[in-house]
Amino acid sequence: MTKTVKQRVLWAVTLAALAAFTVAMAWLHYQQLCSPGGGTDPYTSDLGQHLAFAQKGMVYSTTSLLIGPAYALAGRWGIAWLLALFHLAAVVVFACGLREALPQLQRPVRLLISLVVYFAQAVWMPRGGYWYQGTIISTVYHNTTYIMLAPFALLAVLAFYRAWRGMSGKLDLRAWLVYTLWLTVATSFKASLVFAFAPALLVLLIADLVRTRGKNFRQEFIMGCSVLPSIALCLVQANVLFADADSGMQLIFTVDFDRHAMLWGPFNEAGVLGLLRSFVFVGAVGVLLGRRAWKSFRYRFSLLTFCIAMAEALLLVESGERLYHANLWWGPFICFWVFLLESLAVWLRSCADWRGGDRAGHLGVRVLLCGAALMWHIISGICFLVLMLQGVSYNIPIQTYHFLFF
Repeated sequence: MTKTVKQRVLWAVTLAALAAFTVAMAWLHYQQLCSPGGGTDPYTSDLGQHLAFAQKGMVYSTTSLLIGPAYALAGRWGIAWLLALFHLAAVVVFACGLREALPQLQRPVRLLISLVVYFAQAVWMPRGGYWYQGTIISTVYHNTTYIMLAPFALLAVLAFYRAWRGMSGKLDLRAWLVYTLWLTVATSFKASLVFAFAPALLVLLIADLVRTRGKNFRQEFIMGCSVLPSIALCLVQANVLFADADSGMQLIFTVDFDRHAMLWGPFNEAGVLGLLRSFVFVGAVGVLLGRRAWKSFRYRFSLLTFCIAMAEALLLVESGERLYHANLWWGPFICFWVFLLESLAVWLRSCADWRGGDRAGHLGVRVLLCGAALMWHIISGICFLVLMLQGVSYNIPIQTYHFLFF
């Protein structure tokens, strides 16, 4: 088989896999939209609620501007296919993010890796089941705004990496404009990314100000202005979402709450287990490949952004009837999506180094352990998705032996 034929076969396999994935996503979302709703309904999701908001004229996100016309054009299938395309876009952007880690990998290979990793969820516990509540994951199937945010959030961060390179010399204004545009678009769907990204950028700018002793102030000022359009959008969204007199945000230790009802965070056993099951792979990379990871600016910044998002989610809550909605936890979700990309990039580079002959520090063993952790996430995610496609809701406990028969 010639090289050209192999390339065509690889592309055919990749496109077929992406097509099958897109069809599966469309079918899943169509079934969710057919659901009448309710906590015990097998296809409970936020899709129907967001559609109802859009039909009532409650516009707080670009999502509202898209799902209404999609529904008017093709009904439930219109929204289902729209969301499926956003899932596909997230896979493609993730593959683009892997290009810097391993530029020698062919594009279809990167797409296949991205698709497989997209299935990853928090790990299943043997005979202990799976419980979505309390976990931090990067792929979400039930929330319209998050699904639409994911590709644009990653585009914004990748564009930021390119723009930041100019901080050591002459700032590329074109790269800055592209990054600012993507960040603003991402915020228009959901403010979860910029809520953590802006403080992380501030930390970077302060560090750069100290390092350069103010000699780079003009470029630091321009870079800081990139978040202003997003902050303006946040204020607009807040006026819609926090219209009630008792709505807003408060520090969690100033609010009385039922710790058993607070399903995210270290407040009950389910929340703690959810967090522990979420970070098996990224934790393995941080512990076993930490020195290699820390050399990457992208890894360090993604970790900083994720830590800020986690701190905000742990320390802040919405007040009023939204207290237990855990909406601030979407920040760690989307920042984990970015952090997962960089952790995967570190692991892939380490795999390439091992194949190239690097055997220092038992690198092969460390790479193998990280790979096993990643496979645990992926297998768990595939089981989770299959059960959802079978009609099991994302928000009820799922016992592993109901699927694996042991």
